[in-house]
Amino acid sequence: MSDLKADVLKNFGNKLRIRVCGLYIENNRLLLLKHYSISAHEVLWSPPGGGMDFAEHTAQTLVREFEEETGLTPTVYEFGFVHEYLNPPMHAVELFFIIMKAEGTAQLGKDPEMTGEQMLQELAFVDLETLRAIPDEQKHSLLRGLNTWDELMQRTGYSLDNYIGR
Repeated sequence: MSDLKADVLKNFGNKLRIRVCGLYIENNRLLLLKHYSISAHEVLWSPPGGGMDFAEHTAQTLVREFEEETGLTPTVYEFGFVHEYLNPPMHAVELFFIIMKAEGTAQLGKDPEMTGEQMLQELAFVDLETLRAIPDEQKHSLLRGLNTWDELMQRTGYSLDNYIGR
């Protein structure tokens, strides 16, 4: 097992994580981060976000995670939807918020939970055509099959990725 995979499992595996994530579109392009993934595909493109700390408000978590990962300070517009990911050893409940604007210069940041090699590999503003070219298994499930950004930004309710038994 690689050191990075061991670090990911140590920090995030076999526990329930509450994550707060932000959807930010600028010039018709969605801000995404390319992460190392413990899946067989080893890559996952997903919106910025991360785990809540005890006694931290969701908006505080979102601002902190955005700043850590992207160098941007977001203005949180509204709550969008809940997404649950369950594929042991990983389990996360993700709260997605719409970001109205972000101040600063976008640059790839770090994940402070990681002690060695970083999970974050790349930051990009991605248009729909580029997003469609990324293999489905390498992008967050909510980014699959989109025809317009409105389909993502107007999403509501709850969704589940349940890989148990597959």
